[in-house]
Amino acid sequence: MSKHLARRLALMGALATGLGGCAERDVDPTPERLDGSSSQEFEADDIERAENASDEVAEYCSGAASEAQEVGCLSHVDESDIP
Repeated sequence: MSKHLARRLALMGALATGLGGCAERDVDPTPERLDGSSSQEFEADDIERAENASDEVAEYCSGAASEAQEVGCLSHVDESDIP
């Protein structure tokens, strides 16, 4: 298994189990594009959704290991996703 694929699977596993404990895992906080190049950009729609996330969602996402993970959580999780 390639190192890149292993990192992606680890991140997907961390997201699937909930972000509350992710800060304790060894997650690579460096955002990457699909081609493996570095990315420091977020989609405008994702930023807007993240800025407008509810307090409940913000608390749920507070354990994110990186800014990219936090923005991803804030922009794609809603109250119905929280256990």
